[in-house]
Amino acid sequence: ASRYTDIASWVLRHHCHVVLDEAHRMKRGRDGEWGAACLDLAQIAKRRDILTGTPAPQHPTDFLALLNYLWPNRAQKIIPPGALQENPSPLVMREVSRRIEPLMARTKKDELGLERPNFQVERVEMKPIQAAIYEALRSRIQRSNLTKVSDQADLRGLGEIVMYLIQAASNPGLLASAIGGSQSSTRWPPSPIPEGSQLSDQILAYGEYEVPRKFEKLASLVSKNAAVNRKTLVWSNFIGNLEEISGRVLAPYSPAVVHGGVPSRADSSPGSREHELRKFRDDPDCMVLVANPAAMSEGVSLHHTCHDAIYLERTFNAGQYLQSLDRIHRLGLSPGTKTTVTFLVAEKTIDNIIDNRVRTKAERLSGMLADPNMVGMTLPDDEEYGEWIDIDDVDALLGHLANEK
Repeated sequence: ASRYTDIASWVLRHHCHVVLDEAHRMKRGRDGEWGAACLDLAQIAKRRDILTGTPAPQHPTDFLALLNYLWPNRAQKIIPPGALQENPSPLVMREVSRRIEPLMARTKKDELGLERPNFQVERVEMKPIQAAIYEALRSRIQRSNLTKVSDQADLRGLGEIVMYLIQAASNPGLLASAIGGSQSSTRWPPSPIPEGSQLSDQILAYGEYEVPRKFEKLASLVSKNAAVNRKTLVWSNFIGNLEEISGRVLAPYSPAVVHGGVPSRADSSPGSREHELRKFRDDPDCMVLVANPAAMSEGVSLHHTCHDAIYLERTFNAGQYLQSLDRIHRLGLSPGTKTTVTFLVAEKTIDNIIDNRVRTKAERLSGMLADPNMVGMTLPDDEEYGEWIDIDDVDALLGHLANEK
């Protein structure tokens, strides 16, 4: 996007047909670099097309920048006003679907010939130290008079709070950097906690005192898959977790690692993302790939290699989640292939709130795209079970902080 001025000049000279791929990058419209660049290009292109798999994963307002790219300044005449409210009704969602249906061509999930994934929710109880740390953090945030979010600036400011809670629910050792320390390595088995130790000491040395139950469950699931020669893709949003589980928890399975700190190189040299992906695909000793959705939620196909994915944790970013699912569940799977997706959810934490909110967003997108099978392909059944945070996420978060659920 930073080179869009040169691209625009070329488009202007050649009256080019512009195809916008991975359009989710422009959904901030004029408020974002990608959005501003694309909307400027739209003014001079002879024809405009968009390729996107998740056009509105968060809210119907995601459509505004996309439609303004295709038909400049016409989006709010296409999308009904009711769809721009915080929580549009199902009737409004059907009206959105009716209006956009003639404007798009979509291959629905049931047309791909894919079997519905087997979704499993593994609910884990936190161990005593982790539970104490999480409750102390939740109470401290709740006492900070966080009661109202009035604008986008406040909304963005909540991102740090959300991430602290997700870290505490996953691995409290990740919080060490927030109090001026570094994450301790996990000990197997852990040492007994010193009597009278302070909360900050427990965080700084957490890995020495306790192994997060999610780590134990993860190791068990990967071990079962490896025993029957099934490779596993493990997702975590935190580099600290990826390094910890690849270096210790899952070390016996010769893990490959992909995150934002792993460089991309065309020659697939050692230490590159391409090298790690090739290792996972081709090395029979490599039974697990640990990855960050932000670095690998699109553009990578693993469906011929791997049919099991485990989410150590998720965020409110429904689009990123939907993209990550497609790494192992996509067109080209052999008939009869069974795909298993497992979510590790820490009881009585923000994990439960995120689970509910991601479900709501996926169901809303399904309704707008008139694709009911999308929900069945991306979410577990009820009984089984960026601007990436919106105002309804905030309401759910505030309820959790107030200990309402």
